[in-house]
Amino acid sequence: MAGTKPDAESLNETIELAKIHRNQEGKPNIARIAKIQGIARSSVRNRILNHAAPEILEAAKAGGISNPQNLSHFWKIGKDENGNGYSLFVKNPIAGGDDISLTELVKEAIEEGYSSKPPKYQKRKLDVKGENLLVVDLADVHFMKLCIKTETGFEYNREVARHRVIEGTKALLKMAKPMGISRILFVMGNDILHVDNARKSTTSETPQDTDGSVFQGFKDAHRAIVDAIELCAKVADVDLIHCMSNHDWTYGWMLSQTVAAHLRSHPNVNTSAYSLSEAHRKYYRFQNNLFGLTHGDGAKEEKLYGLMVTEAQKHISECSNRYWLLHHVHHKDRKTRDGNKPFFREKDHNGMTAIISGNGLIESEALNIEHVRSPSPPDGWHDRNGYVNRQGVECFLFHPYDGQKARFTEWF
Repeated sequence: MAGTKPDAESLNETIELAKIHRNQEGKPNIARIAKIQGIARSSVRNRILNHAAPEILEAAKAGGISNPQNLSHFWKIGKDENGNGYSLFVKNPIAGGDDISLTELVKEAIEEGYSSKPPKYQKRKLDVKGENLLVVDLADVHFMKLCIKTETGFEYNREVARHRVIEGTKALLKMAKPMGISRILFVMGNDILHVDNARKSTTSETPQDTDGSVFQGFKDAHRAIVDAIELCAKVADVDLIHCMSNHDWTYGWMLSQTVAAHLRSHPNVNTSAYSLSEAHRKYYRFQNNLFGLTHGDGAKEEKLYGLMVTEAQKHISECSNRYWLLHHVHHKDRKTRDGNKPFFREKDHNGMTAIISGNGLIESEALNIEHVRSPSPPDGWHDRNGYVNRQGVECFLFHPYDGQKARFTEWF
């Protein structure tokens, strides 16, 4: 069973099977070995990754390689007892790289989330008093991000990330519920994971400081997001929507698929092929409100109105309240924009938040653009460069016809 320490015979059997059963890429066939031994794939993988002969561990350490499975071969140079020199070309019998196929990762997350049957959910009674839409947008959580307090002044890891997702969602719902909620839009993605592969780098292969493996991070994030959505579903019907993002372009999308699969039998949670797709920009309509959602690392702000007109043209003429929710920058930046003329309304700076007053643009007559705050603190690189944010999670309340009525923030 997963999580139990294997005996020597079982461990040796795993290692021997790893030498025999290989996939087309020459890596150990994890699924095949797990089936033969009747254990979880994660157990097979951990046994292979943690097992290596002393000389292989020594060679990997000398070469600065943390995972011995990434060491394909090496030269062993030494002398015998008579002083005669020799060199050996040694091949690592368990080599093959530690990356995992997306299919295997998704299967594991779903299988470990529940057994052969999905959870049974009771249909929630509708709250007839509510009329507003609540947008719960847990932006840029960065599961697996590692922040060291002695370096940056902040501590952040998988455990802290989970706490902020769950407790942040509870706090937001508590603040917003008295306003009357008829529906919830729950935004997924947006750098929910910190990396996009087992090498602990982003999609563009930028190395990151991480807490744990991508397998642990994927499963922890999956469980936390499912729990947060279940909390929301106790208040109102929930629509799920996914935003593609730059840290985890592939794994973040796959994570949203596993979350949707886990909740597929929930009568109060709704998804569609469009809402979970890999489209760069998504649109969502609630009565007289039209929303555009994107991560924020792509199209420039001055292009957003034109994109909304083109991509959501059948809705834009019927919606006087138009909003874009952006992410990526980890701090608040809110403005209304009429063509190329922006009016700044709110912006986070280091140590302060500026609220701008004056004769601004009327919300229903202009495009409203808002970057959402992040619960994740700056890591070493961001701290060195002065990119320091105040951490929090946010939700937004919209009246069917009057637009945004309130915004709630839970600070950390």
